[in-house]
Amino acid sequence: MPQLKGFQTVVAPTDIPTNIPPINLQEHFDPKDYSGTGVEGGIGTGIVPSSDQVFMESVVEERPEVLSGPALNYPDLLRQAGVQGRVLVQAIIDTSGRAEPPSVKVIQSPNPGFDQPAKNYVLRALFRPARVHGRAVRVLVNLPIDFKIKR
Repeated sequence: MPQLKGFQTVVAPTDIPTNIPPINLQEHFDPKDYSGTGVEGGIGTGIVPSSDQVFMESVVEERPEVLSGPALNYPDLLRQAGVQGRVLVQAIIDTSGRAEPPSVKVIQSPNPGFDQPAKNYVLRALFRPARVHGRAVRVLVNLPIDFKIKR
């Protein structure tokens, strides 16, 4: 099974070494190990995604897609006032295609009255889970929810 490319987090040593480590001439340098892309904690040859790891949407091969969702509840007062706009909701979509309730939060909103209906929509929607190497993974997404008045 192919594995995810990764990168190591560099930690600066607290005590400065005074001796020079021995040089191993048999050691092989592979520039592919230093591509500058990957996920934290990995190595050049890759890491196996664990089930509790959360991926950024930009690194998954298949992004989550809404398969079905409830009717969006448009607040009557805002509809009557002609207020429209896009709410940006951040959520972690789990491996079963559902938003994890503690992760659902509004990042951007034209009106606070839209916040709860947008969060309710995301919590009730069913997504196709994101996939990495064919395995469903948890992924952090920003979902635009549009409130438009249909004339």
